[in-house]
Order: sequence, then C-alpha cells, then structure tokens
Amino acid sequence: MEFKKKQVFNLKLNDLKTKLLSPKYRLLQFVLVLFLFHFPGEWTWKSWRFYHSSFIQILFGFYCLTEYLLISKESRISVFSHYFRTSLYCLLVVCLNYQWIFQTEIRFSLVTYAFVHSKDLLFDIVSFIVLWQPVHYFPFLYLTINQVSKIFKSQIRFGFSLLIYFLILWSTLSQIEEKGHEVRQRNKNQTVYRTLDHIPENTNIVMVVLEGVSRKHILEHKSRYIDYSKLDGSHFFIPMPHTSKSLYTWMTGDPGLASTRIESENMDLDFNLPKYLKNSQNFRTEMWYTQSIYFEGMEQYFPKIFTSVWDKTKFEKEYKDQFATFSWGMDDNVILSHLKFFPKEESPFFLLIGLSQTHSPYFTASKENHSPSKLVRYQNALRENIDLIDQIIGVLSSKLERETLLIITSDHGESFGEEGAQIHNYSLYNQEIDVPFLFYFLKTNQLYVPKLGSSIHFKDTMLALLSNDNNETTKTNQFYSNEYKLQLNCKTWNSEIQRGLIFEGKKYIFHNDTAILYEMDLDDSNRVVITNQIKKKLVLKKMYE
Repeated sequence: MEFKKKQVFNLKLNDLKTKLLSPKYRLLQFVLVLFLFHFPGEWTWKSWRFYHSSFIQILFGFYCLTEYLLISKESRISVFSHYFRTSLYCLLVVCLNYQWIFQTEIRFSLVTYAFVHSKDLLFDIVSFIVLWQPVHYFPFLYLTINQVSKIFKSQIRFGFSLLIYFLILWSTLSQIEEKGHEVRQRNKNQTVYRTLDHIPENTNIVMVVLEGVSRKHILEHKSRYIDYSKLDGSHFFIPMPHTSKSLYTWMTGDPGLASTRIESENMDLDFNLPKYLKNSQNFRTEMWYTQSIYFEGMEQYFPKIFTSVWDKTKFEKEYKDQFATFSWGMDDNVILSHLKFFPKEESPFFLLIGLSQTHSPYFTASKENHSPSKLVRYQNALRENIDLIDQIIGVLSSKLERETLLIITSDHGESFGEEGAQIHNYSLYNQEIDVPFLFYFLKTNQLYVPKLGSSIHFKDTMLALLSNDNNETTKTNQFYSNEYKLQLNCKTWNSEIQRGLIFEGKKYIFHNDTAILYEMDLDDSNRVVITNQIKKKLVLKKMYE
C-alpha cells in the first residue's frame, strides 16, 4: 500500500515536471529565470535577498499562480483573463527594471507612495523609460514573440527568431550620447572669500534654490556676475537627495532622515529661519516656487512659516498662458515677471525662490531641448537658469537701494549613470549630495564660498551672522567660521539602499545590498573597503545614530 502511494506521488511529480518543462509553460520558465537573475549589484545571497523584497516576491508568486491556473484551463481562458495575466507580467518586468535602473529595492512604502502620487508621477514615465537599455526591453520582446509563435504556429525555431528580433531591437535602441558642452567662463579675477563674520543689518536676503543641480554641474557655466568655477574645491552637503525633505532641512536644520515626507503632526512652526527673521529681525518673508507645493506635506508647512507663498498653481492662474508648463513645474522666467511687481522695500525681506526647469524631463523655454541625451537637455536647462539668475541680479541691483545678499544653492544633485545611479534619491555619492553654495553681495560684488558646509547648519549660520553671535558653540555650527566642524548622517530617500556619514574629513558610504562599507575622501576619491570589523562596527553605529 505504501509502495503504491509512493508510486502515485512519483507519477504526479513527474507529470508536474513534464508540464512545467513543456513549451506551453515557456513564458513561466522565462519569468522564473528573470526573477532569479534580473537585478543589479553583485551575485551574492545578500544582494539577491535585498532586491527581492516582500513586494517583489508576492508579485512574482501571484503572477506564477495566475499563469499556471490559466494554462491549466487554456481552452476556457477569457479575454479578460488573458489581459490580466499580461498586465501582471508587464508590472513585474517594470518593477524589476525600476530596481535595476535606480538600484534600490521596491518596498510596500514605495509602492504606496507611487499610488498616492500617481497623478504627478504619470508624467515622469517617459523619463524613466528613456533610461532603459536593450536588456530591459527584452522581456517584452520575449512576450511578444511567444504570443506571435502561438498564433501563427511558426515553423521557424523559436530561439533563432528571438535572437534576430533582439539584434534588431539592439540596433534600433542604441543611441550615441551627445558629448561636450562649450565651456565659457567670465569673472576669472573675482576674489572668493572663505570666512564671514556678519551680515550687515537690514540686508535683503534672496535665496535661489536650483532643482537637482550638483556642484560639479554648475562649475563650467558662465555668468555676468559670478564666477562659478570658484566653487571648485569646496564641498557643501545635503543629508537626503530629495526635494521636499531638502527644502525643509534648509529652513529648519532638521535632516528628517526618519521619514520620507514632511510630517505635519511633528512640526515646530517656530523652529525655522523665516519665522526667526520675521519675529526677531522684522523681515517680510516670501516663497516663490515654480513647482507645486501640494506634494509630500509641503502645503501643510511652508504657508505657515512664510508671510506669502506663490507656487506653480498660483503662478498659472496669475500669468495664464504667458509661460509654458511641464510635468513637474513651469518656465522659471515667470519669476522674473513676478519680480517686476515686487513692492518697494519698506523693511528688509527674505525671499526664497525655488526653480524647476532642471528637474526631469529638463525643460527649456528656448525650444532647443530636442536632444536625445538627457544630460544635454539638463545642461541646456541649467544654462537658462544661470541666465535667469543674472537677470534677477540685474533687476534687484537697479531696484533696491539697500544691500542685498543673494544665496545660490540647490535642493540636491542629479545622477547621469555615475555609480550606476540615475536621476536622484538613491545615491549618496557627490553627484547627488554635494551641491553648490555661495553668498553674493550685489552692492559690493563680493563672493563668499565656504570651504565646507551642510544644509543642516544653514539656519544656525544665518542666525549667527545676523545676530553677530561669536560664542564658540555657535562657531562649530557656522560654516563661514574657521572653527566649523561637520558631522553629517546621510540616507537615500524612501530606501535603505545606502547610508552615509561625513566625519573628521572623511566620507563613508554603506551599501546595504552588499554589506560593503567604503571610506573615501570628501571628493569621493581614494575609496577603500573597510575590512576591519571593529572599525566597521564603530562607523556603522555612528552612521545609524
């Protein structure tokens, strides 16, 4: 009896094995291979487990179950079932491609975020697909050929036809990146100062925050007033490469690494620079932002700390069809038009200007943005922003009598393939967290660039310079002081793919997918792997504090 049971079990097992290895299950076999091997990083168990998150595993299991059940009932499969299966397949492939391109794991929190903000993210799909390489299209090609071979029952060998189609796809999609950008710089003799004791009383303050511009990307751009090459050799770091969190950090000094959005319930509405300037220095405070603030909790915070807030929504209503818009923002020249109606100064003002053109898909108003290279489009958009800043300087210089301090910086940088990263959010290398920062006084034409700094100390630095507070405690947090000390914990947004620490003149990056901890200089050079387990444990402890 027991022998018969064993025989029956073996027969069923062989039957299942024969089924799964049959041509009928070819697509299921392919998905299994795709699931096992289609991920970035090293071929290690830790790396594999990191990228095959709970969400990916559930999605894969759900697809396999659906595929198996539908094939078992192939004669009774409905059109809806066919489309449902295909949709699941495509969703799985897109998720695996996302992991590969952005080198981060897809967790449920990221999926929830994408669902909640689907209306905004919908416009960014094209930018995402542009980053695909031929290997990322291959699963869709496989699906197509698999379906075609079923319909036409072609006698051509499946593998041969697949190879031919893949070669055609490869030759069609391959593009040669446009390289080179004319380097033109002026103000070669402009003196740069590294330290500053105070900001003169009643000085107007205009802070321009570029969107997604790293320090290295601004160095070669020309300006009538500012020699951006003077930023070479300095380092100014932000703790998390994401817009809403970065803007919050600039105003508060709080890195907010524990959350992916501005947490309205935990806000201290007096713990910020605009409120201090208004209450203690009698400043008028305004925020002009060419993106929408109705995103990630910004609308719950910034209108409560500024006297007035203008964002993309208000600019569109006021200026109607005068300026073009794109998915994430609008033509930044609307700032120049709005500035012309700025009231004459009665008291000093603090104006925060947030620009958007250098956000993907990298918009330009000059209609010169048809390049297939995203880097060229980005540089064109940045060039327009630099020209806009020159025009803003010209208007302010002619309009205002008192001294005006222009602060130029960025919310984060942007990746174009460096270290395998794309766009921003998921890398802590310098192209994403080392941003430009400078003070430029319009009346005296003086340029101040700190040798080292961070957005977490911007509020403290401003308070010290405005109040002329020279105590030793303040100086260690004041990046225009020779006594400045920087310890900065960094983290990728909505992901644990990387953790970072900047401490005692060194930078550390921990790759969570491979458990490798790197030590390097502040410019990302001289990178070494920390193999000493005692040192590694101490650095990680400080990194996760």
